[in-house]
Amino acid sequence: MITDKHQRSPKYPKIFSAGVCVAIPPVEATPVPTGAPKTGFMIESMVTTIVRNIQAELKGETPDFEGTWNAVCLADMGDTGAAFVALPQIPPRNVTWTKIGKWVHLAKIGFEKYFLYKMRNGTSEPVYEKHILGLLGIERLKDVKRPS
Repeated sequence: MITDKHQRSPKYPKIFSAGVCVAIPPVEATPVPTGAPKTGFMIESMVTTIVRNIQAELKGETPDFEGTWNAVCLADMGDTGAAFVALPQIPPRNVTWTKIGKWVHLAKIGFEKYFLYKMRNGTSEPVYEKHILGLLGIERLKDVKRPS
């Protein structure tokens, strides 16, 4: 589904979309047409944008929240893995960082346990997590100036 910067359909603005069903244009032409990959954090950015924009609409405010589409990924590959950060995921990027090693496999196991704990306890974005990611420059929403 094609979306605007607020995760809404340009044709039907009451319809929002997140995740793998969002049609992100390819960055470059490839022999086999492909869409851009989406990481969990990028999808969290999209969903946070949707939730905030629906809240704004319900309050009679302008839904002007925008996701950062930042990418943070721990890709497990058996007993090794690759970790990367791309801010934002779609070029031009301000930050790109990649590391490979056995530590990524262990980090992925730890992250999965942490993520399941958060979901079981209904805490999608704990204060400490938001603070630590913020110190690293990794945010879910763009800093959009809202009218007072």
